[in-house]
Amino acid sequence: MILGDRLDELRKNILRDRSAMVAGPDDSLWNDTTLLRYIKDAERKFARQTMCIRDSTSLNICTFPLKVGVTTYSLHPSVFAVISSKFDTDTFDIQRSGHALVLQFTPSEIFTYDPTTGYKQQPGRPIAYMTDETLVFAGRNAVTYTVYPTPSAVENNLLIKMRTIRYPQGDYSLNNLNEESEIPEDYQLDCLQWAAYRATMNHDADAGDSVKAQSHKDAFDRAVLECKKEIKRTLFANVTLRYGSLGTSYAR
Repeated sequence: MILGDRLDELRKNILRDRSAMVAGPDDSLWNDTTLLRYIKDAERKFARQTMCIRDSTSLNICTFPLKVGVTTYSLHPSVFAVISSKFDTDTFDIQRSGHALVLQFTPSEIFTYDPTTGYKQQPGRPIAYMTDETLVFAGRNAVTYTVYPTPSAVENNLLIKMRTIRYPQGDYSLNNLNEESEIPEDYQLDCLQWAAYRATMNHDADAGDSVKAQSHKDAFDRAVLECKKEIKRTLFANVTLRYGSLGTSYAR
């Protein structure tokens, strides 16, 4: 559904804004710019809560080159999670890790803890990555991708390819009413319920229409739960138990 149709559906069929029919086009309860802002907020919220937009093919979003001596990279603003990543020449993933496992690692040859010393692996081909290091990078709020160890000159310009979860792209403006939504088609109308919740809460300058607003919010929340269940079904895989695969053994 294109943006113009979502705007029309929100105004006429969900909010039932008929003031324009009675008093003229300049007397609508909500202007188009405001409703488009609420639609954007609704689709971003739905995408984050359900993780329904998964992308591994957009080159400007899902790939970036390593640079010699650079450990942390700021990801595209639309990305809020990384499912997995690998070098574009490999068939296997780089291991996911975290700050506590990488930067607080103590090698076995050190038997006492001394906070004044640190452990640093020599620069080379990254063997692990983490995305929990920081959410503020280069002056903006962003998810960052940190590699370990630091890339050497050999790894300069090697391409990292990611499977990401992201927000919808696009310009939610009157100049872009022909753009299709990236939210799954089955849930595009449900997203408008959150936009209606925003609009209805702001209808009364003093308190808003809380009863009607709550009904829109409840409808949106139900759609979120339904979408989550659907995504879990599509990602279902049988669990395999393998004894001895983690350095242990099984014997009768």
